[in-house]
Amino acid sequence: MINQSIFFAINPDAPKDMRIFGDKLKTSGTRGATSSVGFETKDLQPTPGLQVPELTSSYRGGIECILFAFPSVPHFGRSERTDAYQSIIRELRVGTKFIIAHYEEDREVIESWFFSVGHSSEAISWVPIPSYVDFTDWAEDAYLSLKDAFDNTFYLMEPWEFPRSGDQLLADSIEEYTTLNASQAPLIFQGGNCLIADDFWILGKDYYQDTIDMILDQTLPLKVKPDEKVEDVVRKTFSDYVDKNRPMFVAGTKKKIPLAAYVGSKENQDFILDIVGAGTGPYQPIFHIDMFISLIGKNEDGKFEMMVGSPKLGNELLGLPDKPHNLQAAYDEIARSFKKQGIIVHRNPLVHFPEFTGRKISISYLQNLAIQNPDDKDINSALKDLYSLGARENDSVSVRNWHHITCNNCLVENSEKFGKHVYLPTFGHGDFSQLSVLDTHMKDLWESFGFTVHQLGDFNSFAKRQGVVHCITKYIQRGE
Repeated sequence: MINQSIFFAINPDAPKDMRIFGDKLKTSGTRGATSSVGFETKDLQPTPGLQVPELTSSYRGGIECILFAFPSVPHFGRSERTDAYQSIIRELRVGTKFIIAHYEEDREVIESWFFSVGHSSEAISWVPIPSYVDFTDWAEDAYLSLKDAFDNTFYLMEPWEFPRSGDQLLADSIEEYTTLNASQAPLIFQGGNCLIADDFWILGKDYYQDTIDMILDQTLPLKVKPDEKVEDVVRKTFSDYVDKNRPMFVAGTKKKIPLAAYVGSKENQDFILDIVGAGTGPYQPIFHIDMFISLIGKNEDGKFEMMVGSPKLGNELLGLPDKPHNLQAAYDEIARSFKKQGIIVHRNPLVHFPEFTGRKISISYLQNLAIQNPDDKDINSALKDLYSLGARENDSVSVRNWHHITCNNCLVENSEKFGKHVYLPTFGHGDFSQLSVLDTHMKDLWESFGFTVHQLGDFNSFAKRQGVVHCITKYIQRGE
């Protein structure tokens, strides 16, 4: 992942609550290089703690209960963020239950969002968070939602460690104010890097690899016996703590993605520093799979269908040139890995979108960053790019940041009782009106699968923070 301190030194005006960053630095070594992807099924023993852990589906059944975490953004009045929050609340059907983590001083404002569109006070469980706790709106990530099918009790399962300490405290508060239980697994995962289908669930490879590394460096309290493979221990532990009966599919590339976080370029005699790797993982083109994979469900023939994003299709739709850092080959490799398992994979446009930050920095500033961070290959690689293009110490470069415009990050409801519904972010607003063609295309695509499409508000400010709709919600319970 990109070096957080260097990123903000280059782009200090970037949102501080970007989904890719945290306030904790990784203490374990760099990610290793297992080639494991896909399924590996084994006979597994009864679960310690939970008897039959079962993850909440990412698409199947009506949304009965959903979680939001609202930091103190509402306190500052109406904004693109609050408008986007309200667009989800407005579209979710009356009768849906909500769990709302919030600051007490913001409750009256947040209540008005729900009551004004017909949701009742009885539908909301309020979870007040102390004002000294700094949490984010990325409600999806700090835990997994599951139940123990043995006694039908519901849990938020936390990973062994999590980089955003305020978000890490939410599960305990939710346990205090609701009927949910909080528990912890000796594993590394984040909710946005997991998707749950019918007969399997998907874990993004980056955290699978992190779990392996942290077992090997003894950060996690798991032992590997002499006659065991560490991969088998990881899969068994995920089965024990996360999902007993669904096999786990590891989604990612077999080899590490060879992408520098920064690229130096030149356009119209101007030098440019492109930040291209802020959202990329070692084995994933985007650090969370919910940003580029959407689950659709089984078709009439019983075949499971999903969507996998394609930057090439996004570029074609918008008339943008293909770039090596779009990482099309990585998306294609992951799509093929699902196809090999008999899953029907549809490709949809996804845009790796460039935006100038308005900031210019000198080559000498970059040189100092490189001197201060001699082991960071990314910044040194960008300097070499710029030198090769003729840049010298007194020259300045314009900073351009690339982020992902993705409609894969949505809410899906494939329900026998309520029918098929999808809640899609939109992006074709204001200065980004060119993206309206993407909004229209994705609406038509989902409608072709028989879904009623609920187009939500402007989610550009979220996309710039490397998250969208699915990231700010958490499915807690599903119905029929």
